[in-house]
Amino acid sequence: MKTHRTPLAFFVLLVGLSLGWLAAPAWAQADPPGRVGRVAAVQGQVYSFDAAAREWTQAEPNLPLIEGDRISTGPVGRAELQVGSTTLRLHSRTEVEVVRLDDEHMIFQLQRGSVALRVREAGVARELQITTPEVRLQPLGAGHFRIDRRDRSDGSRGDRTQASSWQGDLRVDDEYGFDVAGGRQVELSRDGRNSHDLRASWDNPADDVFSARVLREDAQEGTRLASARYVSPEMTGASDLDSQGRWDRHPDWGPVWFPLQVSVGWAPYREGRWTWVRPWGWTWVDTARWGFAPFHYGRWVQWNGRWGWAPGAYAARPVYSPALVIWQGSFSIGGQGVHGPGVGWAPLAPRERYAPAYRHLPRQPFPGRGEYPGRAENRFEERKDWRMQGSQDARHDARQDARQEMWRDERREERREERREERREDRQRTVAPVVPEPPRAPDALRRPEPPPQRAERPERPQPAARSPSPELSQPSAPRATRGSTPEQEAER
Repeated sequence: MKTHRTPLAFFVLLVGLSLGWLAAPAWAQADPPGRVGRVAAVQGQVYSFDAAAREWTQAEPNLPLIEGDRISTGPVGRAELQVGSTTLRLHSRTEVEVVRLDDEHMIFQLQRGSVALRVREAGVARELQITTPEVRLQPLGAGHFRIDRRDRSDGSRGDRTQASSWQGDLRVDDEYGFDVAGGRQVELSRDGRNSHDLRASWDNPADDVFSARVLREDAQEGTRLASARYVSPEMTGASDLDSQGRWDRHPDWGPVWFPLQVSVGWAPYREGRWTWVRPWGWTWVDTARWGFAPFHYGRWVQWNGRWGWAPGAYAARPVYSPALVIWQGSFSIGGQGVHGPGVGWAPLAPRERYAPAYRHLPRQPFPGRGEYPGRAENRFEERKDWRMQGSQDARHDARQDARQEMWRDERREERREERREERREDRQRTVAPVVPEPPRAPDALRRPEPPPQRAERPERPQPAARSPSPELSQPSAPRATRGSTPEQEAER
């Protein structure tokens, strides 16, 4: 039987294909930003607002900081946020929102409280803005600044913003904008009747507990510059490497960083947890203070019986990854980046390909020895010139792969033994099911049972009569009675 497609159905199909064709380029170009921040340190009451769950949760160190996040401190809380080389220190009773954070812009909005802003790179200053409900502020170069926001809720005389500069120039971006030079402070407010009029009053920067603590911590961080020779200062979390480890040079992988204080038998991606962070998906949050940069950039290698982190070639703007591991037991749905968590994971070696589950554009691979491009990015893809030249390099590469494979085999065997132990425990806990008795009939319909019969006791078998022996068949002589003579016995 022939079937005919109706014109309406054909029209609907044509429209659907057209919409999918138009939407495909935009979806294919969607790529997560290569720059992210992190919660570097927390003390006291510090909370993070989860935009997806629409709720406040306790903030923790090394949690990625992305667009849309909000960080709030309590009466005795304080926090430190880092994005590359830029640092924001939050005083108590402060709330900051990440308005935009990508490869082109960093925009933070101060809702209330006090924030100290440290800008170390002049090129980053052009991409950075701090906004308040009253004004928009932009650093003109590297410097150290403080911004305070007060409103009527804290008992002040009105909504106002104070912008201070300890070092560098800060631009008040307004219709009649002006600059705040180093060593100066300006208080900004707007008239409620005419919000376009910005009023400014000048003073010296505040000298209080918050300023003293911020200047002291900034002076201590200024001495940690050894890592700048091997990794870009725009790698988020790189500021902790100098104080928490030491550097060495591998003959093949170049600079390698070793953590100083780790437990016996320590391995990467073991002490921490997995959390879901949009748009990347499953993201590793390590518990170590230094545990951000080594787990989101570069690769881990084993050298002289220890685990070391190889960042690869110098990259001015390294690209963030949620976790550089290989999953075991994970699943994918339709190849659309919908992946389930695996039962195990292991760190990727320098020449192993990183295949993220989210949509991404091709990036440059992990550079080998002698490759130092001007702007390499630590998002890794396969490349033909990865093959090493020379037998010595090839032998070392084989030994490195063997060590990595041996470690994975040990992890797999441990998981198999754990599963076998779980199955044995399950079998021991298993109890035979109780068979239910059949329903009994009512007493009126039940047939009376016969009285129990007493079992007849079987008779004990009598032993068969035995024929007397020849000795017993003859009559025996009479026995003599004690105390009688033979004659008496004869008369008797």
